[in-house]
Amino acid sequence: QNGVGPNLYGLIGRLSGTVEGYSYSKANIDSNTIWTPEVLDVYLENPKKFMPGTKMSFAGIKKPQERADLIAYLETLKDE
Repeated sequence: QNGVGPNLYGLIGRLSGTVEGYSYSKANIDSNTIWTPEVLDVYLENPKKFMPGTKMSFAGIKKPQERADLIAYLETLKDE
């Protein structure tokens, strides 16, 4: 279910801006970004720099290990 942001289940490998029922920014829809672990690492460090115009409203995660831990968790949110 979507909330403040889109549902993150199945995020890894997904095309940005494609979760049904969530109102994405034009920047997100037009980015043609595929959410790989490597792309997420750059995005999560500074979302607004990676995707100018995004609705993501936080400054980012500066510590590499914290980003790696979050990405590892996101990788578990998928069907077997």
